[in-house]
Amino acid sequence: MAYMQVGDIKLQYDEKVVDIKRISQMIEFNQYLFADYKGKIISIGLPVSSDNNVVYISDFNKFFDDLLKALLQDKNVTTSLDHPSLMPELYTQLLVRKATQNGDTAVMLDNNISDDMLWFMIACKFFDYRTKFNELSDFLKYRHNSECIFDWLKETQRFTIYNYLLEIASNYLREDDLSFFDNIGEIVSKMNEESIALALSLPNESDYDLPKVSLENLEKIFFDFLNSIRAPEQWKNLYTKLKNENKILFEESIDGLDHSEVFKDVDGIRKIRVTTDGTIKCFVSFVHEFMHYVYLQGNMPPFSLFEFPSIYYEKVAANYLVQIGYDKNIIKQVIRNRNQNNLDIYSSLFGLLIDICRYNKKGSITKEDKIEPFKKSMEIIYETKKNLATICEEAGEPLEDLEFLIMPNYNYEELVNKECDENITKFIKNGLLVLNGYQYLTDSYLANSILEKQNDDNTLDKMIFVTEHLEDFNIEKIIHYFGIDNTFAPKSRILK
Repeated sequence: MAYMQVGDIKLQYDEKVVDIKRISQMIEFNQYLFADYKGKIISIGLPVSSDNNVVYISDFNKFFDDLLKALLQDKNVTTSLDHPSLMPELYTQLLVRKATQNGDTAVMLDNNISDDMLWFMIACKFFDYRTKFNELSDFLKYRHNSECIFDWLKETQRFTIYNYLLEIASNYLREDDLSFFDNIGEIVSKMNEESIALALSLPNESDYDLPKVSLENLEKIFFDFLNSIRAPEQWKNLYTKLKNENKILFEESIDGLDHSEVFKDVDGIRKIRVTTDGTIKCFVSFVHEFMHYVYLQGNMPPFSLFEFPSIYYEKVAANYLVQIGYDKNIIKQVIRNRNQNNLDIYSSLFGLLIDICRYNKKGSITKEDKIEPFKKSMEIIYETKKNLATICEEAGEPLEDLEFLIMPNYNYEELVNKECDENITKFIKNGLLVLNGYQYLTDSYLANSILEKQNDDNTLDKMIFVTEHLEDFNIEKIIHYFGIDNTFAPKSRILK
């Protein structure tokens, strides 16, 4: 006689039982079925005794099927299986499980259902527990072809779960950031225009060798900059304190990326890290991070305004460099680099934010809803090409490359499904942090609006007050405080 522990179940068996490994795996795959036997011993292939704590089984397959049938007759179970939101919830849980297994340790959504119960409920829907009991039982025993079931879920639940996640994101924005939510269309449209302008400018402008700057000279420029914006004395004292306590770290990038940030070190102390290549570029980065540090001295500000003072002051800092004699083209490159960094952060949000707009305007999104804009975009591009060809022909210079005029044969359904799956994966991994970055949209928009307005001299004093009391503001208060009431006025609608 031998013993084996399988989860909460203790097996007692004759060593001559050849399929004990198979039986133990069946129990491991389906521990919910054996919940009533926790603390008892299941005996297989052994003579019956009078021990009430031992359950003797001669035919384990029949015993398994009887337990499964009893469970499927439980009204609580059948009610749960018939719930309309069950399938997207199950698919969400399965995606969370897969993300965790693949090493995406930043998974933010709750993983609150056991693996065996998850597969039980999915299998009940896939096989239809009312009509295909044998197929259901075989799958639960051996878990064969589970990838086929996953693919079935992916194809049948893709847009159901996507709308489910869009609703979660919409509710979050509506409750925590109503100003952004109400104006999301205009904000995305504006940033889309700016991103296109940025993309067009990058290949046509030459790179310049940025001038080197020592840390001593950088400090002098920084103090002069603080004077130029009429910064309070406590900002200068804060810088000196951070420097003396070694809380400002200038580090070279090992991957070519900018990792500047305000962060809590392993000792729990908040510090500033600035990625530097030894050029004047790091001045703008430092100003950005220093302003973060200033308003983080108080309570945590609203998420949608978290980047506002930093983005405003980095733009002012770049212009200040021009004022003190740095080449305007060089500073354009510095600004372009910062803009590119911001663009990289929030560009991936465009599709998701547009879908949130569409969801809140029209309700649940279908595959056809997403295919239509793809088609229209391609048609516009095709018509533009034809018009260009006509212009060239009339000018006596017809196009030689006729393939230029061939309409691409895109698989729109495949493109839409891929985009949808990518957004779902991001949401599964990051939860509501999938929206992290929209504050760059909001705050770039606000900062640009203030700078474009050419406010009177009080703007500098107002920005100092906002920076030191950021937790007391929201988007609406910023708009009224600076008199930029038309900031979110519709310019061009992205949704019709």
